[in-house]
Amino acid sequence: MDSEIENQLTEILGDLNKIEGIEGSLIADSNADIISHSMSRNTDISLFGPMAQVITGSSTRLLDSANQGIIERVLVESKEGKALFLHLGNVYFIVLMNSLANVGLVMISAKRAALEIAELTKDMAETVEEVPAPEKSEINKRIKTEDISREEAAEIVNELIETEGITEAFSKVTGTENVEEALESEEVKALDSKEAEEELVKMLELESTNEIKEIKKVGGKLDTEVETGQIIPQEEIEETHKIYSPVPVIKPPISFPKLPEDVIIPQEDKEKSDLILDIYESIFLAMSIGASKIMGVSPARGLIKRFLPFEDCKNILKDVDVKSNSAIDFDKIRENTEEIPVDKRANTLITDFSKIIDIITENYGKVMGYGAFRGIVRVEFKIINVSYGEAMDKLGIKESIHPELKELFKY
Repeated sequence: MDSEIENQLTEILGDLNKIEGIEGSLIADSNADIISHSMSRNTDISLFGPMAQVITGSSTRLLDSANQGIIERVLVESKEGKALFLHLGNVYFIVLMNSLANVGLVMISAKRAALEIAELTKDMAETVEEVPAPEKSEINKRIKTEDISREEAAEIVNELIETEGITEAFSKVTGTENVEEALESEEVKALDSKEAEEELVKMLELESTNEIKEIKKVGGKLDTEVETGQIIPQEEIEETHKIYSPVPVIKPPISFPKLPEDVIIPQEDKEKSDLILDIYESIFLAMSIGASKIMGVSPARGLIKRFLPFEDCKNILKDVDVKSNSAIDFDKIRENTEEIPVDKRANTLITDFSKIIDIITENYGKVMGYGAFRGIVRVEFKIINVSYGEAMDKLGIKESIHPELKELFKY
């Protein structure tokens, strides 16, 4: 960021902190990185960016599901003080105050500061990786040119769905995210499975709701006349509302797969290692889906990338990335696993994966709380336990997993 803009943001926060009762303020970008802050030295500021995403994102989804309209701000209260969270388009703005603070005065001052912050950061480039539009595949071209029959196309599409899941099949075949266009396409009509078609429609509809809705101007007494009795000019209120941008309501574009029944532990080392990889892939997928449900896909992806202990687990994490849907690239992990001696592979995998899960779980615990995280992954972990539970006991996976997650395998 430009040093002049940084200095201006620092000055804005400095002026805000002069107000009696305010104990600190902070600005974080869309990746949860801190841009500027005036917090005390004994505050763990690294948590504020992720927490701002979680709190504003979860509150947005809650209000949206209850048809309560566009979120403006979130005020969190405790016995010792309060925290105000605002999402200003490209950045998050947080203000901490003590229990004696005049909330009305702080609200007014924070709104004025928010206008300046939003103006200074409006041209900030988004650093979240964009997902490229799917390219039309060979199967797509063949269907369009009618080189193959619809029956043949249906066979290939259904095979894709079975082997790679509905999302990947859709991306590889249709090459469009427009709901109406996709539903009229030969590719979708080629789906002879009604269930698969319904899943595809659901996914398409989710894609169409991920756009940020236009923010309407909101007025009213509560916005212009707060408990201090001071009145903010109406045009200032309307300008303030323009800059508040809701966090997109995003549902993870991945679904939990059907897991095998009656799992038997193989005798051969390689096959046993393959089973261990399957088990951990389902665990990490459940964790990614859970995090995405709470904070949205992009923030979840960013946090998972930040949490992965690349240095401590070089054997399996070398060049491993997190996909745009927040899932860890297990294809690369499987490739890395081939470099580990077969006779040591199973123990190495359990040791390294346990370490990775510990680190991710500890950080999720800090960001969203263990209870919230356990609650959001409970369904998927129950499915894992039904399928792999007995094998996990025998392989020692449950014994080595983080205590907060081990609770989920008791049911």
